[in-house]
Amino acid sequence: MSAEKTFYTVIAVIVVVAGIGIGAAYYDSVSSAHSSSQAVSSSLTLVITPNNWYNNSTIHHRQPAFYVLEPNGTLASSAMINLPAHQLISLTIIDYDSGFSPALGNVTSNGSAVQNNSYFAKVVGTVGGVEYIYNGTGQAVNGTLSSNVTNGMQVNHGSGWAVSALPWVGNSSGGWEVTHTFTILNGANIIVNIPSWAGSNPSGGTVTHASFYINQTGTYSWQCFAPCGTGIGWGGAMATAGWMMGTIQVS
Repeated sequence: MSAEKTFYTVIAVIVVVAGIGIGAAYYDSVSSAHSSSQAVSSSLTLVITPNNWYNNSTIHHRQPAFYVLEPNGTLASSAMINLPAHQLISLTIIDYDSGFSPALGNVTSNGSAVQNNSYFAKVVGTVGGVEYIYNGTGQAVNGTLSSNVTNGMQVNHGSGWAVSALPWVGNSSGGWEVTHTFTILNGANIIVNIPSWAGSNPSGGTVTHASFYINQTGTYSWQCFAPCGTGIGWGGAMATAGWMMGTIQVS
């Protein structure tokens, strides 16, 4: 896909998502109901692109990366993400990557194991314990796939599919139906985990939305827990800030 085509595809997806009520601005504050009171919310949009040039010292130089989508439409580094405390964070992930993850998790910043593989296929720490998938190639509901699978990519009546976990494909060529995860950690404690659905279209293309709160100021880390770096493992992008990991400053 050319750079020009990718740019217009990103803009097209943003228009569709905006039409169903998901803010694409990074820090566009709006009022949002939470419980019985009004709470301010902030929007964060992340874009995952595959095949980014990492370096020329390895044959696996094409690596995936998270970017922050800025209000002017440019893609900025995700090495440091600033979020407000005590506000509803409205997160949209536009994922252009594809492919199943046979193994998930089992790594933390200090090198210790952190949860079993299936944990990172679950939605953790979001409002309602769910995420919403807005376009893909099949319907995922509560960790299962229906037989209603098509080859197209379209918004499902603008409502999204509420998903609490993504399923295991269960064959030698597959794995977990997870392309990447956006996982927020406080030390070794996982406070948010949002998996991006792999779908069944090899060209990729999934929009995921979830909302969450971080009610304590401080410095957190974020990490993708689907091994996807150099050689499809934990090197390269997986260990580099602004690619598949980074820092979140909450203030």
